[in-house]
Amino acid sequence: MFGIKLISAKKIAVLTAAILSVAVLPSFADNITVDGKNRSMLVYAPSGIEKNRPLIIQMHGMNQDAPYQKNAAKWEPIADTARFVVVFPNGENKAWDIGGDKDLNFIKAIINEMYQKYGIDKNRVYVSGFSMGGMMSYHVANKMGDQIAAIAPVSGGGGVNSPKRAMPIMHTHGTTDDVVNYNSTVNTLKGWVNAQKCSGNSQKIKPYPSTKPGSAASLEIWSGCTDGVEVRLLTIDGKGHWYSMDEAVSVNTSVEIWNFVKNYSLDGSSITPPPPAIVVPTNRDSIFNGGFDSSAVAWDLQVHGDAAATGDAKDGKYQLAISAVGTENYQVQLIQHDLHLEKGQWYEISFDANAGAARTLEVNVEQHNDPWASYLKEKQNFEIGTTSKTYTFKFQMTAATDTNSRLSFNAGAATGTLTLDNVKIAKTEAPADTGTTALRGVRLERGQPAAYAVFDLRGHRLGTVEKRDATEAEALVRARYTKGAYLLVPVFR
Repeated sequence: MFGIKLISAKKIAVLTAAILSVAVLPSFADNITVDGKNRSMLVYAPSGIEKNRPLIIQMHGMNQDAPYQKNAAKWEPIADTARFVVVFPNGENKAWDIGGDKDLNFIKAIINEMYQKYGIDKNRVYVSGFSMGGMMSYHVANKMGDQIAAIAPVSGGGGVNSPKRAMPIMHTHGTTDDVVNYNSTVNTLKGWVNAQKCSGNSQKIKPYPSTKPGSAASLEIWSGCTDGVEVRLLTIDGKGHWYSMDEAVSVNTSVEIWNFVKNYSLDGSSITPPPPAIVVPTNRDSIFNGGFDSSAVAWDLQVHGDAAATGDAKDGKYQLAISAVGTENYQVQLIQHDLHLEKGQWYEISFDANAGAARTLEVNVEQHNDPWASYLKEKQNFEIGTTSKTYTFKFQMTAATDTNSRLSFNAGAATGTLTLDNVKIAKTEAPADTGTTALRGVRLERGQPAAYAVFDLRGHRLGTVEKRDATEAEALVRARYTKGAYLLVPVFR
């Protein structure tokens, strides 16, 4: 039997607020290369969006841009509820190529990009646009009808030019539009009605909706078209060249567009209802979704500095792939916050882990905001192997009760894959104070030890390190336990 004094590693400096406070938001700017040119767009994807959900591409008007259209159309709450992705592309020089292939190729690239990132349903891609963006919608209908399920232009028309299939159309226009003439556009729309062999007798609803007597909107519907599609004209009396969102006097254009296009798909299938929203409780004293049963909901992967990593829930486990290390462990963090830690209470953390190659994993329990103070005497470090094992540690919450603390897995020290599962936190009793007499009578056998039992100086057994060599066992204790003095007792089997 022998004792070792563990020397604590130098404390890692707290990350600056300017870096760590950056959160992953569902709306972001993106760039893709199309025909050798850099093209930009804004993407809105609801948090935790599932695969096989629809995509809406909505284009801005001439001399406008993606942020302008995003602010005007306010698709976010609709997308959050119905669970679909929205993309707002930027036209070159704030305009669209409504006669050539340049922006058609851009649209195709957007579809492929959203399929790669979110697994969108390619049978449910819808195109919409305002003014010149509406004109571009008709150009897409003519040239990409085999890839677009429905279009919904607003205040911008376009003629029929050998479309590849019958196209469901929802056109919205104001009667006093002084930029794109209302009557001229209506005549153009009727060209689509005739080309698609729709019924000559349309249905007219005025006011629209019929439950709103004072509404300035009216709806005309041509049905019986080729392949069962419909053509609709939503007219807003007295409206100029503007994207109507005024439900008090007319309609929310974005809501009307979604309620129309959602009925169509390229393969004729009906839309799958979105799964019920998962509500993650706050101020909780247990880990939520620690088994990663269907998704990574409640978990947040944060990557800082020069580190690079991706992660997601697959096959009931969280799989993290780190392609570039940072200068600190915390530069790749998988965290769960909203944890309630009560002052004076002891807790036990447990989790299963394995890696593509042997590595160290740092685990911390800390504040979720500045200054991100740790609630552990020392961050825990575990040697993770290629075979999944369960790892545990205990700690006492000595700081004031925190209702939004977090558990952090800090994996920025090494590249490769890391898999986590069965993450738990549970209240536990304080370690028993057995006193030094607990070691009396320990009999040391001769021969080669199979492992070493680890005791604190009060005689409380903390665990076992599976090492036969004393030097290796000492190194493992240094990595696994907080600083202090420990006793290593050989275990013979």
